[in-house]
Amino acid sequence: MSFRAGALAARAFARSAAVRSEEPAILTCAVSGGLATGNPNQPATRDEVIAAAVAAARAGASIVHVHARSPSGEMTHTLEDYVAIKQAIGEQVEDVLLNFTTGGQLGAPAEASRRSLAARPELATVTCGSMNFGPGGELLISPPSLMRELVEEMSSGSIVPEYECFDIGMALTAAELASNAPGMIHMLLGVVGGAPASAGVISQFCELVPAGMPWAATSIARHFPLMAITLALGGHIRTGLEDVVYVAPGEYADSNAQLVTRASGLCAAIGRPVATPAQAREILGMPAAAR
Repeated sequence: MSFRAGALAARAFARSAAVRSEEPAILTCAVSGGLATGNPNQPATRDEVIAAAVAAARAGASIVHVHARSPSGEMTHTLEDYVAIKQAIGEQVEDVLLNFTTGGQLGAPAEASRRSLAARPELATVTCGSMNFGPGGELLISPPSLMRELVEEMSSGSIVPEYECFDIGMALTAAELASNAPGMIHMLLGVVGGAPASAGVISQFCELVPAGMPWAATSIARHFPLMAITLALGGHIRTGLEDVVYVAPGEYADSNAQLVTRASGLCAAIGRPVATPAQAREILGMPAAAR
């Protein structure tokens, strides 16, 4: 092991030792995603997204992350669809935080993707840089000007940013943005074109997060083993059919609720209970939900 790697590992160990075993972990479920994954159980219509979100919340998710679908199954950015999804979930679930994407669909213009903010979710994403995304190398474009505009719009609407990072350089950008507009800094690993899914990258990432700022890591590959490392280091976690295609070789994940249940079991095994929605708001520095 190199000196630098050893130093990172030592700091990560110190960070994990400082995490109280009973500290709640925010569990986000990304129910739909902006790309078709090939899993036949991935929600495809607006009603399916709503049903999946409700089931994930009832299974124990603290937050539900949504890419909207139209009633007929198209990926959509319309305010009408986001409002309908928000209203239907609120009618069926006592409490869950909603996190809407502003990344939307690859290639969509920024003015379309950000329409979700008008539905006033409690959280929304900010992609912290541009990249060649996925096996096809499609452009995911998020220049600094767009990031600043999104953060300003979220701040004016009391929406907490989730700063999405696909590489270490994006984490530095996220830390800078979060210094003025606090939120959750989230590293997504294993996407082609971004940082690899490894324990070393998670350790490096968490060292870049400003002290006291909540952070999360999600690994597409080695999803649950690296989730365990994230929990041990004090991070928060995400699962769902946006991120997970198979639960075993050749075995498709059945549902978002199945993945939430599995993640909840991992939290229990490590000794960090899943945060209730109320606890998640407290961790994120948000006001309590109105009743």
